[in-house]
Amino acid sequence: MLTAKKVELATSDGPERLFSDADGLYLRVRQASKNWLFKYTLAGKPDKISLGTWPAVTLLTARQLASDARQLVAAGKDPKHVRIERQEQARRRDLSTFEIIGRAWHTHATGVENWCEAYSYKLLRMLEMHAFPRLGKLPIGLITLPQVLDTLMAVSLAGTRETAERLREIIKRVYAYAVTQGVLTPAENFMLRGVADLKLPRPQKRHRAALLDPKRIGQLILDMRAYDGHIITRTLMQLMPLVFQRPSQTRMMHWEQLDLDTSTWSCPPELMKQTSARKALGGGGVHVVPLPRQAVALLRELFLVTGPSGPVFKSLSRRYETTRYLSDMTVNAALRNLGYSTQEDITGHGFRAMARTLIRERLGFDADVIEAHLAHASKEELGAAYDRTTFLDQLRQMVNRPGFRGGWLV
Repeated sequence: MLTAKKVELATSDGPERLFSDADGLYLRVRQASKNWLFKYTLAGKPDKISLGTWPAVTLLTARQLASDARQLVAAGKDPKHVRIERQEQARRRDLSTFEIIGRAWHTHATGVENWCEAYSYKLLRMLEMHAFPRLGKLPIGLITLPQVLDTLMAVSLAGTRETAERLREIIKRVYAYAVTQGVLTPAENFMLRGVADLKLPRPQKRHRAALLDPKRIGQLILDMRAYDGHIITRTLMQLMPLVFQRPSQTRMMHWEQLDLDTSTWSCPPELMKQTSARKALGGGGVHVVPLPRQAVALLRELFLVTGPSGPVFKSLSRRYETTRYLSDMTVNAALRNLGYSTQEDITGHGFRAMARTLIRERLGFDADVIEAHLAHASKEELGAAYDRTTFLDQLRQMVNRPGFRGGWLV
């Protein structure tokens, strides 16, 4: 058998010379190099495989590599073929960037989980906004734990701690998907360990900011009318206090859902927020939203820009092909550009609280009518299965009732 000293002193007078160690392991010595060979016989056919060069591969390492190859031969596997497969797997892993795997997971999960369009879009935008810019171009197998931690902490420290926690859950699912696809091994999935245990600062629960002073609301309406940004953004922002539906529903409005001649928006159930009980019953029906005349006027103007079909509020960004609608951050960004704090003054979702409070307190409409317009389900667990009241006539009267400056705000 060879020793480390014999390997070091081994020379060759001719083109090459073989020095035997044991069980098929050889040191091949040439004038300019020394490398390790493992000879084996599989299915009656002799063959050999290189195990690397000396001194990068020591005698001890060569013996371990030969032992591994010997076990493969005993199992009826060709070490050469196994090496090629492993190299190909490593190549695929290097080509499988986090963004590629993330988008593949999102497509798969959307179909398997039967997500509604709004929820699917929300998760993808979270990846596009917070994960892909930092991690997207990196091979997922080469991303380190500190890089993921830095990404999450950057989101958390930006004041969106809840978003950081949601993003962590999404990244965990992306990594789990990479394992199922053979891109990562289970041992490489560090998202099951340290990152999952990291304690991110949790935000205190608070109600979304909403203006309740009629004078300040009037000024807000005037400011939104004077907004000098894109007409799509301005229209979306102006429409929200007129229809006071959830921002995700409004952003994903389609022209096919609108009948401007009858001042009606038929919002499909897949865009609606639904309780588990309602989902178990097959989901709710179409939510009919009567439009005040101011909303109809805004939409007729925007029709010339984004009509006649598809999304009403089309994305202004061409960065991602899958982005079809304005970002869920657009309205809040526009409000901040107008000088309003989305922490203290008003948010896109805050228009709902504003409407719910003032229509009840200042205009005196029945709470059930307002709740129907807000698409709030019955407080009874299965109430939605039996309570089919729409209050459509009362709602039309409500949204067109003179009151504050702006729509129902005029």
